Amino acid sequence: MNNTWYDDTVYSEFKGKHDLINDLKCDVLIVGGGLAGLSLLYNLKKNNVDAVLIEEKQIGSGASGRNGGFCLSGWAQDYDVLMKYLSQEEVITLEKIAASGVQWMKKKCLSKGYEHTNLQSGVLKCFLSNNVEKVKRDVFTQNQLFSQNEEFIDKEKLYKYVRSDKYTCGILRKDSFQFHPLNFMKALAKDCVTLGSSIFENCKFINYHRNNGKIDSIINNENRVLNIQSEKIVFATGGYGGKEIKDLKNYWLPIKTFIGVTEPMGDELQDILKKPLGFSDNRRAGNYYRVLPGNRLSWGRGISAVGSFNPLSLKKAISKEISYFFPELKNIEIDYVWTGNMAYASHYMPYVGATRIGNEDKNVFTIMGFGGHGMNTAPGAAKVLADFMLGEGNTYEVFNKFRRKWNGGLIGPYIAEMKYKYLQMQDYFDVA
Repeated sequence: MNNTWYDDTVYSEFKGKHDLINDLKCDVLIVGGGLAGLSLLYNLKKNNVDAVLIEEKQIGSGASGRNGGFCLSGWAQDYDVLMKYLSQEEVITLEKIAASGVQWMKKKCLSKGYEHTNLQSGVLKCFLSNNVEKVKRDVFTQNQLFSQNEEFIDKEKLYKYVRSDKYTCGILRKDSFQFHPLNFMKALAKDCVTLGSSIFENCKFINYHRNNGKIDSIINNENRVLNIQSEKIVFATGGYGGKEIKDLKNYWLPIKTFIGVTEPMGDELQDILKKPLGFSDNRRAGNYYRVLPGNRLSWGRGISAVGSFNPLSLKKAISKEISYFFPELKNIEIDYVWTGNMAYASHYMPYVGATRIGNEDKNVFTIMGFGGHGMNTAPGAAKVLADFMLGEGNTYEVFNKFRRKWNGGLIGPYIAEMKYKYLQMQDYFDVA
């Protein structure tokens, strides 16, 4: 079975354009039909900007439509790490961007046309750590600093939510939620078209060059080579961009993430996961899981920078992990497995703004690198980038605080894989 569970349960009224017959002109060309690109398109079109979006495959075919379906505040990088090299004011600015993304997504999910996103409120982060008092202190500190409303859950109370002997405590994030990401992407694309946007699928971006102050982009659509001329161009290609984005490719790595969905299950699933929440654990490369319609368990696991996708091996690994945390679910059949590429930088933060900092390639922008935490940060970042492009603010400059480091070139994926294995080892000793 090659499709994801999302593909097999998709509901869509979006009708994308597949034939780009003639050359086009526009104010802004957006390359990439993931959440970052679509959110930016929506914000620009709401302000009457003539923006066009092209997508190499179909809307939501990348990580934005293949992820675990969690939306919660924060970034892929932990706040205690960010506080070490950013000012408190800068960290608070980042949190506001992340939180605004959650609220925007939730408002959309609850609006007309998004009924099939299946929003369920609440995400519970479960800890395997024995340092329960530190977890409790961290919850208090972050609630004070960021005006959050996270609730510390001790082990006794945790059993009312999830039954596993592996966990020592938890943090309940009531403002967070789970949803059907592919249905969301299709609904947002329809929203953009309703506003008057042009979205072209099956359009591969080849390269661009300057032409008398304009930007000429070469596009391949159904074996036709065409030109789109724009005032500005924005790359929102996530983990799927290649050499066409030039030196930007040197700053991030495409990292695979893995998800499986079980066969339909019986009452034993509700006996273990007692509340309709999303669940995750605190490990650096931990699991995240939730109950899907049809009483299936969705299970996300790990990341990898190298190697091929082996469905049979992945099914076995997921089944083994599920039984480790929940022995009652031993030998559960896995009906679906899939992977998606996310863009990661070494500091786990995205690149938002001018493609080059200091020596700007004028009117060439990027909004990518949201791996690990993209379903809130991408729309939050899209709003601040749109504000800048509209001349309404420069909040996006907080992202310039993250130095762009070389990704290691050909050996970069192997370095990343070694780092991941090292983190796994740390996780092991932290809970041993």
